[in-house]
Amino acid sequence: MPSLVDRVRSIRPLAWTKTFPWREWLFVGVPVLIAVIVALWIAGRYMGAAPPKRVVLATGPEGSTYQVFAERYRKVFEKNGVKLEILATKGARENYKFLRGPEPDPAPDSPGTNGPAAAAPNTADAESYPHVDAAFVRGGIGDAEEAPHLVALGTVAYEALWVFCRGEHRFDDLPPLTGKTVAIGGKGAGMRRMVRTLLKANGTDEADITALDIGGYQAAEALLTGKAHCAFMLESPEAGILKALFFAPDVYMVDFRRRADAYVKKVPFLQKVILPEGGIDLAANMPIAPLTLLAAQTQILAHEDLHPAIQMLLLQAAKETHGEVGMFNRQGELPAPNKFDFPLSDQATRFFERGTPFLQRYLPFWLANLADRLVVILIPVVAIVFPLARLLPPLYAWRMRRRIYRWYGELMFIENEMRRQLTKGETRDFRERLEWIEREVNELHTPVAFANQLYLLRQHIDFVQHKLEQIAATVTTGKHPMVPELRGNQAEND
Repeated sequence: MPSLVDRVRSIRPLAWTKTFPWREWLFVGVPVLIAVIVALWIAGRYMGAAPPKRVVLATGPEGSTYQVFAERYRKVFEKNGVKLEILATKGARENYKFLRGPEPDPAPDSPGTNGPAAAAPNTADAESYPHVDAAFVRGGIGDAEEAPHLVALGTVAYEALWVFCRGEHRFDDLPPLTGKTVAIGGKGAGMRRMVRTLLKANGTDEADITALDIGGYQAAEALLTGKAHCAFMLESPEAGILKALFFAPDVYMVDFRRRADAYVKKVPFLQKVILPEGGIDLAANMPIAPLTLLAAQTQILAHEDLHPAIQMLLLQAAKETHGEVGMFNRQGELPAPNKFDFPLSDQATRFFERGTPFLQRYLPFWLANLADRLVVILIPVVAIVFPLARLLPPLYAWRMRRRIYRWYGELMFIENEMRRQLTKGETRDFRERLEWIEREVNELHTPVAFANQLYLLRQHIDFVQHKLEQIAATVTTGKHPMVPELRGNQAEND
């Protein structure tokens, strides 16, 4: 009886490797592996990186409405595991400046060319510009021609333009201002460009007026003391300065009701809004009748390469923050997909058409984003692997049958040769050849599903060998062999 040591020695754990059909599996598996690698590479090219964990949003001065908005945005971002950094600025114009980046320096004409060389970015000022991912920017401050790398995520607020003028009666449109003293906002204020646009639309140039570079309380003081004939201001409806001007004698607010629609069509970044009766002071019923105003649209601008998931998160925060009823908007009206200075991003267009992405409605932000990225990988992989998976079984079966059927060609050749008169040398050669075929076939190892075909091949080899032995015996005795078919024909003739 063999000992335990002998039994252990007799165990050959890698013996299966000698019978495993390596060539067939490599023939089938290598193309599939290459296809999967190619599909993953293609998916990786389009999948993109994971969303950043830190986003910088430029807002406005400390305590401004923009900062109040940004604080609400921060809470939405924190719930989704992203840090939102709020960058306080001087206002919308500086927001746009930081977001746009340093302006290119005009380069001198290149020698040997017919035109100026391409402008080069002002690298000296680039370091003084803080990194900003998105910002609140008022309409009319910039456009896509100045900053083609920026996109809009939609309008999030309407900022009414309050125009007050001294006079004895109400104004139903912007009065003639040629030769007048007008407060048009402080230097660097984003409102100045909007004022210039309105003046130009009425055929008035800034040179035709005496412009006071003041705004806010200074502009209101100049108007009340008679130092200015008109004043342009961008203030919240709740601002105390507006109440003071509404109740001041000989000061009236311009009502744009007569030509508001024309202004909006001529100046796309403006929006027609209605200040309801009593909207400034309900107890005093001020104003005493609804007033039609022109409002600048505040939008969120972002770099076009800002991660799509962050763009979607900004839009969700905007919906939670600005979706409530306001003085100049209805419930759910904001954010709005209004198009004027900059094109809407693809993500914003998708958000306004379909709402919040399906996965983000039910999954945490990071998990929904991960699932979206995995889908990008799975689509090409499934598109390539699934057809291959259906092709693999018949391809593998063909390869296994080919290992068996290739020997039938040898058998048929030998059997065909056996139909003529053989010499002793030829008989010996065919016998050796059949023995070689038998040895090769005995070394074949196939899965159980193909074992019947292998055993059938062995039976056919035995049949040919037996037939060759009969022929060899007749060659030795000198008698012509009579195969069964021939014997049957001879019996019929007899």
